[in-house]
Amino acid sequence: MQTTGERLLHSDRWLQLKERVYRDLQGRERSWVYAERTGARPAVVVVARTADSGSLIAIEQYRVPFQRPVLEFPAGLLDPGELPAVAALRELAEETGYRGEVLEIGPAVSTTAGLSSETIHLVYVRCGEQPAEAPAPEASESIRVLKIAPSEFASALALFTAEGRLLDAKLYVYLKEGTC
Repeated sequence: MQTTGERLLHSDRWLQLKERVYRDLQGRERSWVYAERTGARPAVVVVARTADSGSLIAIEQYRVPFQRPVLEFPAGLLDPGELPAVAALRELAEETGYRGEVLEIGPAVSTTAGLSSETIHLVYVRCGEQPAEAPAPEASESIRVLKIAPSEFASALALFTAEGRLLDAKLYVYLKEGTC
C-alpha cells in the first residue's frame, strides 16, 4: 500500500475528519475516510483498583453519539507534552475524585483501527478505598462514579447487559475476564 494523498474534510477543536488516498496491492487508487484527534493527541484509559478491597473504579458517562450513558473506565486526552502517567492521575481525580499511584503503563494501542487513528495507553492505578476529593468533571461531562467489588463483577456485568446499558468494550472485557 502506498499513500498518494490526503485531504482534510472537516476540523473542529477536538476532531478532524480526513480522507487518505492510496494505491492498493493491485495498483488501484482508493480512499479511506477516518477520524483523527486534532493534534493527533493520544489518550489514557485508567484501570483503577482500590488498594484494600480490589474494587474497580468505573464511570457512567453520557455520550452524545449514543444519546445515552456508557459504562467505561475514566479516560482522557494527554495535554501537549504531558506523560501518560500524569494524564492518567489527572483524569482519575477530575472524573472520580480518587487519587492513586501508577503501577503500570501499557504501550500505545489502537482503539478502532478502521475508523480512527486514535491511540490509547492503558494505565493501571492503585487508589484509596474512598475518593480523596469531590470529582471536578468538565461542563460537557455528565459522570456518575461506580465502585465495583471483585465479587460483584459477574452480577454487575449481568445486570448492566440485562438492563440494555451500553458498555465500553474495554470495561466489558475486564469485567468478563474477572468472571471467568
